[in-house]
Order: sequence, then structure tokens, then C-alpha cells
Amino acid sequence: MNFITILNSPQSFKIGIIKNLFDMENIQYRVLDEFTSNAAGVAGLGINGVRIQVIEEDLTRAKKLLEDVEFD
Repeated sequence: MNFITILNSPQSFKIGIIKNLFDMENIQYRVLDEFTSNAAGVAGLGINGVRIQVIEEDLTRAKKLLEDVEFD
């Protein structure tokens, strides 16, 4: 499977929401740097965030879902 990064965010609440959305829509994804980012935040290392990747076949559906989500 070929995974493509669709989002990079340091906001853990946003990552959680997106993971739930992808789970509900059966979109295959993986989360990179989640634990490193949490540890770095505690240590103040300034890691840029967590990356969410989806499989290439789910990319269009995942992008559409992200367009419909408002976080503000």
C-alpha cells in the first residue's frame, strides 16, 4: 500500500477528530510522529506536529471529508 500525507498538525484535538472521521468512513490511515510529538511538547522541543497519511485509493474521499470539517 502506498500512503500519502494528507495533514500535518500539532493540534491533538484535530488529529483525534480526523481519526474518528476516517474510522467512521472506513478510510485506511496511519498516524506518524504522534508519540514523538507528545513527548516533544512536554520537553519543549518544537516538533512540527503529527502527520496523518491515507492510502492512495482513499485520498479523494479523505480530502473531501477534510474540506467539510470546520475546526474554528
